[in-house]
Amino acid sequence: MKLRSIIPALVLMGFAPVLHAGVVMDMVTRDASGQETDRSQLFAQAGMLRVNGGAGGESSNVSMIFLGDEFLVLDHAEKSYIVMDDAMLDQLTSSMSDAMQQIEAELADLPPDQRAMVEQMMKGQMQSMMGQQAASAAKPRVEAVGNGQWQGNSCTNYAVYEGGQKTQLVCAASLDHIGGMDEMTRAFEHMAQFVKKLTEALPIPIGDSMSPGEIMDQIDGFPVQRTMYLNGEVTGVDSLESLTEKELDDSLFVAPDDYKRTDPFKGR
Repeated sequence: MKLRSIIPALVLMGFAPVLHAGVVMDMVTRDASGQETDRSQLFAQAGMLRVNGGAGGESSNVSMIFLGDEFLVLDHAEKSYIVMDDAMLDQLTSSMSDAMQQIEAELADLPPDQRAMVEQMMKGQMQSMMGQQAASAAKPRVEAVGNGQWQGNSCTNYAVYEGGQKTQLVCAASLDHIGGMDEMTRAFEHMAQFVKKLTEALPIPIGDSMSPGEIMDQIDGFPVQRTMYLNGEVTGVDSLESLTEKELDDSLFVAPDDYKRTDPFKGR
């Protein structure tokens, strides 16, 4: 499945029929020994996507909802949520600008020799960060490496390399073998475009790992299994366990009425 260019995708999203059968997808994570370590559940309908955290631990208290032009991050323990959108990005950029101005004002009060030393250290850190960002842009790559099996169906294996090392092995199945996956794929594509827009607007690098959207852009099919590697050793396996088509309730894609919206920048 090749990701469409942004403009055609937005056109398709804008003029798609309003009524779509929803999809519920259950994912399971196992460690290198095959022991189950986590579960998550995804819901997709009409271009919207909800991800409920794992079955245990702190992740079970968090859900993420993608609505096309914003993310809602729900904290069920606190009964609160935050909104991640263009306005939040503008606020983040403004906060970073204010912080830089404060640093510059504090530097101005230092003796010349101390100010020169701090400025040199900061310059070196920024050059290092930008250098890593430039290098990482060219490092990650995806290569087809043969066929695999998933629940009795064939899938195509793709190795993901970052910095010369294999970090993932993704098995992608044809959409023809997975009923309802086109709805989930549509939601993932739209979300990947939104995340890319947000991350590209950030004034600092956010790491050199390849995002799911970048991987999906280079494979044919939907990733039904993902094996993670570290220094050549398997660290875990994510697998699609089940997928069910059904009409989903709209309440899945909104914050509950008794949840309070919070400002992540408040008090900073």
